[in-house]
Amino acid sequence: MKFACILITNLAVASERRKNIELNNNQLVVFHKENQVKTIIENSLDSSVLLPKLTLKEATYKYPNAVFISADKTYYRKLLNSVADELLLISPIIESNGQILSNRNCIYMSLSGLEKLYKTYGNLERHILNSIPKDLEVRIGISDGKFTSYVAASIASSRKTIKVKKPSKEFLNDLSIDFLPINSILKEKLYELGINTLGKAASLDLSHMQAQFGITGKVIWELSNGIDKTNLKPYIKDFSVTENLIFERSISAMSILTSGIETIVNRAFLNPYLINRYVRLAILNINMTNNHTWSKTIVFKESVKCAKKAMFAINTAINNMILYEEIEEISITFSAISNESGKQYSMLKSVRSQDQLRETILQLSKRLRTKPPIYKIKEIEPWSRIPERRQALVDFEI
Repeated sequence: MKFACILITNLAVASERRKNIELNNNQLVVFHKENQVKTIIENSLDSSVLLPKLTLKEATYKYPNAVFISADKTYYRKLLNSVADELLLISPIIESNGQILSNRNCIYMSLSGLEKLYKTYGNLERHILNSIPKDLEVRIGISDGKFTSYVAASIASSRKTIKVKKPSKEFLNDLSIDFLPINSILKEKLYELGINTLGKAASLDLSHMQAQFGITGKVIWELSNGIDKTNLKPYIKDFSVTENLIFERSISAMSILTSGIETIVNRAFLNPYLINRYVRLAILNINMTNNHTWSKTIVFKESVKCAKKAMFAINTAINNMILYEEIEEISITFSAISNESGKQYSMLKSVRSQDQLRETILQLSKRLRTKPPIYKIKEIEPWSRIPERRQALVDFEI
């Protein structure tokens, strides 16, 4: 079976430039926190796959004129998933684990049967490249194994393809062991033993590698010999509903934040895709000043169908949240969406009347073909000396 590795080497940098076009002419260095240490994951001036591991402190001395940005992995993952969704239109079997790695964000594709559709790999390559946004640096490797296709993509030029025609062992022979999917400690041990290429690792006996490195030694030996028995884990498109709200001015009051979240939650449940459906998962993202992001995943104990029940769980999740910076934007994504299930109506008259009122509003919106002009007064800052800040007129939702 043939595999293609679609390697994106500037996912973080491209994402940040999409968020802020003023960064297009700046050198960007994106960092994240790993084991209590801030390390660099991408550098706009160096898109090579084998980046040297730098701490944030080392990078500030090396790149004094760069703009340093904290990684927003939720946004990067969203962009990576959108690329995977487009590639699903080319091949029904692709793999994307959704993990954001340093310059090594891969999507694997099964090419089985595609040669009959596209006649040549050149046509297939053009279809793949045309489905990926132009601002992403993409490299493609084609081989009989996942690891070999990854290495081929790693040494390819931007928006070019390397198709491995020779045996995998011969192709990998002179390449560095840095391509192996093992931690830096094991790589240092290999270098200490004089094993600096995949060919040298392949020339050793399997028993010797296992004696030195255990189970990982077998993995190293097999990959160095071009033996990769792993199959693709099919990527399943995640249907979700996302709503966001950008504040005109940065806010810091918890009451305003709660009102904003309630607004986008109500808006999300008005989406036609969520009508008569239930959601199990919500991801709340809060973008603050200085490019800092706060994210919270909320799993509902029971699938919810209405905004009121969702807000109860969300308010509980953010109840003890402390805001260290002002907030510029909030967004929420509802996923794990399922079809309608049976529910017994409440025997309490007040609850039934609320359901009837909600149904009446829905019927009215259908008849008017627009949102009915029904509002309610909500307290925002009742203690404020300015009357306009005490209350606000918001859409009436049940």
